[in-house]
Amino acid sequence: MSRSVMVDGLAAILTKWQLSDPEILSQTPIAWLWKVHQRDGTTAVLKLYRQFDRGNEAAGADLLNAWSDSGAVQIFNNSGAAVLMQWLDGPSLGDIARSGEAKRADQLLCDSTRRLHLVPTSAISNLRPLEDVFTALFQLQITPKYPVILRHNIHRAAQIARHLLGSQPSPIPLHGDLHHDNVILTSAGPRVYDAKGYLGDPAFELANALRHPICLPALVRDPIRIKQVTEQFAKAMNVSPHRLAQWAAAKCALSIAWRAQGITSQDDESDLLALLLDQADQ
Repeated sequence: MSRSVMVDGLAAILTKWQLSDPEILSQTPIAWLWKVHQRDGTTAVLKLYRQFDRGNEAAGADLLNAWSDSGAVQIFNNSGAAVLMQWLDGPSLGDIARSGEAKRADQLLCDSTRRLHLVPTSAISNLRPLEDVFTALFQLQITPKYPVILRHNIHRAAQIARHLLGSQPSPIPLHGDLHHDNVILTSAGPRVYDAKGYLGDPAFELANALRHPICLPALVRDPIRIKQVTEQFAKAMNVSPHRLAQWAAAKCALSIAWRAQGITSQDDESDLLALLLDQADQ
């Protein structure tokens, strides 16, 4: 979506949903986020996607809406390439961790996850199966410049992913990107946002959280912490720690594949992948 198309789309949505005073908050590879005011004067967040189909967050808003009574952000409007959601005041769990309270942030993440999944979620259409999500990992081309150890670890992670996908239990709706910086601690408690909307193994749900919080590389790469949170996150989802650890390694490799856009020779998470594979071997 070009900037001119984005501006036209924003103007149309502001008129359609009777919003005013748009203030740009951030841009991501898939969307723009705006702070806006609703007709009654309350603040909200407008997310305008670059693609009409919303890319890999196609079913995310519908899933969050289904979780509205379980600690998820409230979705006010949801149409085409636009989503209007509740404004959340408070620090993210990532901010709490970066302020020196990582253990508290981990526990709050577990509490939020339990609440989301306490009651089985009603059927949501268009949830993306994990089999489709991992296609990029299986299609990754390994260049001759690949370090031998990274080449080996990517291959191992892909094998693990195939095994996990082929042995999934009954699939459930998954947030798909549940980590510290996608949970805000409000005065009313933690609120989850930015769901992908996946369908699959419950053990996948908190696997990506082992790569977080961002900007704390030493903490995330601490083998003792990796072991502790693997067990803690597994307990929150009532799944096998071993299986969650396997998903964590597979998801780290998938993120490397996404950044590579099909072909790569090095990545900043190469060392983390090795650590997560070590935990998966426990």
